Amino acid sequence: MIEMLWEQPIRDLSIASIMDGTGLSRPAFYQYFPNVHGLVEQLLADLEVELVAAAMPWFTAVGDSRAALRDSLRGIIAVCIENGPVFRAISESAPLDARLELAWTEFMGRWDDSVSERIALEQKAGAIGPLNGVAIAVALNRLDASTLIAEFGRRPQGDPEAVLDSLYHIWIKALYTKPIQGFEGLPS
Repeated sequence: MIEMLWEQPIRDLSIASIMDGTGLSRPAFYQYFPNVHGLVEQLLADLEVELVAAAMPWFTAVGDSRAALRDSLRGIIAVCIENGPVFRAISESAPLDARLELAWTEFMGRWDDSVSERIALEQKAGAIGPLNGVAIAVALNRLDASTLIAEFGRRPQGDPEAVLDSLYHIWIKALYTKPIQGFEGLPS
């Protein structure tokens, strides 16, 4: 299905077209998934596991958080290089499909929670100054999602090192530099 998503939106996929590429029958599909939505939701859940594993260096960093952040972003980019069309297809379909919208919203919400929790830990340790960690997490995650989908959701894909450098620069400036005058003391 991932290969099909390089060329087709989710709305154009059918169980028959998916199974034609596998050599298996439609009943085989139904042993695992109730419908195409079920398969897409499972793909997103599987990819979330990979993304969380890729992000662990920063989420669990003790010591140099900046280097760990770069390692995490590099790992996330690697997952997106392989699976970019899944993220693109779901994000493009979500506004038109309530079930996929819910799956995408919950997926992004879990990232927002994880990043804001890490920001709070970094603030407690004094590595990140006073800022609204929840709002920054949401902004950074939406920026990442948009960038990663644009760069790796279609062929030809973007340059992974250029994307890494750009995202890393933005994250460092947003989190690890002194807050702009007038914005100190915002709730986290």
